[in-house]
Amino acid sequence: MKIAMAISLAIGFGILVSWLSMPDRPDTYVVFAHVTNLNQELTTALTSRLEQNHISYQLDTSGNVFILESQLEKAVICCS
Repeated sequence: MKIAMAISLAIGFGILVSWLSMPDRPDTYVVFAHVTNLNQELTTALTSRLEQNHISYQLDTSGNVFILESQLEKAVICCS
């Protein structure tokens, strides 16, 4: 019984250590607004609302608006 408990604790400790040593998954940017649905006025309004709500965004050279995937729900709530 003690051996089984020691083995279980060793396995659990190993899993915990491996879980803690894993690097965090990098957050990626996803398309939030495509340039075909935007004009300059809408792009300005969208980016200002994103800034007001502290949501990270990027614009590509075409004019598409990208946001962090982890902030997608927050962006939908503030900009819909």
